[in-house]
This record gives sequence, C-alpha cells and structure tokens, in this order.
Amino acid sequence: MVIRISVIVPFYGAAGTIERCIRSLLDQDYPLEDYEIIAVDNNSVDDSASLIRRFQRVRLLSENRQGSYAARNTGVEESRGQILAFTDADCVPDSNWLKAIDQRMEKERTQAILGSRRSPAERMRLIASYDDARVEYILNRGDARATFAFTNNMAVRRTAFERRGPFQLVDRGADTIFVRSLASAEGMGAIGWEPAMRVTHLELQTFWGYLRKNFIYARARKRTRHFGQCETLSSRECLGVFRRVVRNRSPREKIALAMLLGAGRLSWTLGSL
Repeated sequence: MVIRISVIVPFYGAAGTIERCIRSLLDQDYPLEDYEIIAVDNNSVDDSASLIRRFQRVRLLSENRQGSYAARNTGVEESRGQILAFTDADCVPDSNWLKAIDQRMEKERTQAILGSRRSPAERMRLIASYDDARVEYILNRGDARATFAFTNNMAVRRTAFERRGPFQLVDRGADTIFVRSLASAEGMGAIGWEPAMRVTHLELQTFWGYLRKNFIYARARKRTRHFGQCETLSSRECLGVFRRVVRNRSPREKIALAMLLGAGRLSWTLGSL
C-alpha cells in the first residue's frame, strides 16, 4: 500500500511531552490510511518507550548510536512514505499539520518545507513570531548562503532526501547542512515556507530557556563550521524583520521584544566565543 506521508519522531528521555506529541499526530485532519507514525528511541532511560507502546498505530524503532540525526536516519530507512515529515517529541502539531504539508507538496518544484513554531506561553509568543518572520524573510530573499532549517517542523520529499541525505551525524545543525545542500544544488525555489504547517514547541516557554537555546545553537554552529554553516542576517535586515513584527503592536510589546532579542543576541555571541 502506498503511504503518502511518514512522520518521524526521534526521542530521548521525553516521557514528559511525547504523549502529547503522539496524540496530536493521531488526531490529524488527514486520512489515517495515508500516513504512518514512526517513533525512534535513542537510548531513553525513562518511560518514553513504554508510553509509545500504548499506541498501536505508532511503529516503535530504536537507534543505539546516540544523536537525534542518527535516529531520524533510522526512521527514514524504515519508512514508506513519499513525503518525510519531521517533528520532535516536545512539539505538538496542529490538527491540519499533515494537510498543510500535503497541499504545499502539490507544487512540483517544492522539495522541502519549513513551518511555523509557536510557544505555549503567551509571554513568549512575540519571540516566536519574530523567528517565523525571520525564516520567511530568509527563504523569500532567495539566498542559499543564509538558509537554515529545523527538524522539529520540516517536511522533505523522499526523492530529495535520497539525493541529498542522509543527515550528517553531528550534534546539531545537520538539518541546516542538508537544506543548504539542497538549495545550492536545486535553487531556493526548492525550499518552501508554509505558515499553516504549525507546531507548538513546548520547550519554548521561558525567557531563560530561549537564552539557553541560543547559546547551545551558537556553540553547535562553531563546532560544525567545517561543514559550511549559513550566514547570519545583518543588523539592518534584523531591524527590518523586527519592524514588520511589531507593526501595530503596543509600545510595551515593542520594548519587550527588543529586550528579548538583545539578550538573545548576547547569549548567541557568548556561545560563539
């Protein structure tokens, strides 16, 4: 039987969030027979795998090589879908997530899609909106050198993954390496932005969590520089994205976002040292 979409979820010690993730994937506004869910245990020592076993529709695999990209590669190898949809155990996709992916993939040139990521905390919604606007700006600008990706909300045609994959076995950034390779070889038109393809990222709840994530990603970028990392936006471009996001916002919201972004830039700089 032909499967349209394979959803691949790597997990490690995700007992606190993975059930919400899986339930949201089972509750999609999309034909059950057209997609499969593959969860890949990456050496968890908590009850994550036991929670997955409760769901008969979810295929549970294991990958002993530590690293989420090794787990994703294993999921891809065992999958049957024409489209590979990636999300993480701490993400909750909207009910129309798969439908949005399928509709966007109707465009022949589209080989990979990135989607919107929302915070579950109201106080962090502005920073999530800024991140969405930044991704949209980069993809619409059409410069492969600045392109980056995130496998907590990404979909790829299987044929494209077979041409440009698998993911490099690094701690972080293999999604960016993959998408930059795809964009460089096939043009920026191969990479799409789809705001209707949205997940709620449960990790993005606190200001300190946001700073910590910036620091960790900057460190990872430094370690994988030899693979060829993406260029960052200029200060002028960041200001343009900021103005777009805060248009029609209150002065208080504008100041709050400016402070968050400034602190985020500082944590990124420290992580890059």
